[in-house]
Amino acid sequence: MRFALLALLALGSCAEPASNRSVEASPYAGWNHVKREFAAMGTDLTIEAIGPDSAALDRAIAAAETELRRVEDLMTSWRDSPLTRMNAAAGGGPQVIPAELAELIQRSLVVSEFTHGAFDVTFASVGKLWDFKRKPPVLPDQVTLTAALEHVGWDRVELDVATSTITLPAGTAIGLGGIAKGYGVDRAMAMLIEHGVKHGVVNAGGDLKALGTNFGKTWQVAVRHPRRPTEVLAMIPVSNVCMVTSGDYERFFEVDGRRYHHILDPRTGSSATGCMSATVLAPDAAFADALATALCVLGPDLGMPLVEELGSVQALLVDMNGEVVVSTGLAESTR
Repeated sequence: MRFALLALLALGSCAEPASNRSVEASPYAGWNHVKREFAAMGTDLTIEAIGPDSAALDRAIAAAETELRRVEDLMTSWRDSPLTRMNAAAGGGPQVIPAELAELIQRSLVVSEFTHGAFDVTFASVGKLWDFKRKPPVLPDQVTLTAALEHVGWDRVELDVATSTITLPAGTAIGLGGIAKGYGVDRAMAMLIEHGVKHGVVNAGGDLKALGTNFGKTWQVAVRHPRRPTEVLAMIPVSNVCMVTSGDYERFFEVDGRRYHHILDPRTGSSATGCMSATVLAPDAAFADALATALCVLGPDLGMPLVEELGSVQALLVDMNGEVVVSTGLAESTR
């Protein structure tokens, strides 16, 4: 399992770790900073690129945006897509799906096993009962919720990546909301690199991947308190790394003084109670996205040992009491 996780992380690395690179000493006079903001994948996105040729940067960012929208079209659960058609055919035996979709589902299953099911793409089997946009909010009926939980379980998925074939039991649905956005960030950054960009950032509502430097200086990303957004918990330097934050403040409602949010615990079918927020740094944004989701479910006591097991991953967690817990490597790097 550790080998599989390390191989998965290697897929998303955009360059050697920043700690092994010296800051570029060459001047940046005359260089351009191009920034584009748009909405996709259910969030606000920002793509930045730095370089000497503004027209080339524009083309690179346009290609990155196109790639993000392609990933959204492939993996969205909000409208017709290969993912929704796959779920609609659950219970009908083996079905062939796009190879890229099969590969991301396989990666999701690896994370599911590593996190002991705290991250589980079959959460959608029960997640469809929750509507965080409805006003006034309505809690799912407990009897219906309990019945839907019978269809949750990553090990119910039969997947053959070689033939891009998947078999889902009737009632089981896959949702990629906890990993697809990170994957989209990885793909967008791949497009920037393919177009020659050496310095830039892709930020999809908290799923961020940084490349190179900001005119010779390390990119700085703030981690804010999940209950006090004006309070900065940490400023983290990032370069050639991904940083993803998930939390219970993104989509939520309150009923009888209790907060219900969109990060569901696959074991209960209700909102996770492990962390207020989880920030993960890793070479791969898709993995960081999935792990941050799992850590919100597990909390520091169960989740941080998983982080410490992976040498290339760091995390900052805010538990349900507002206490901050930081992984060993991150604590050392931010002293």
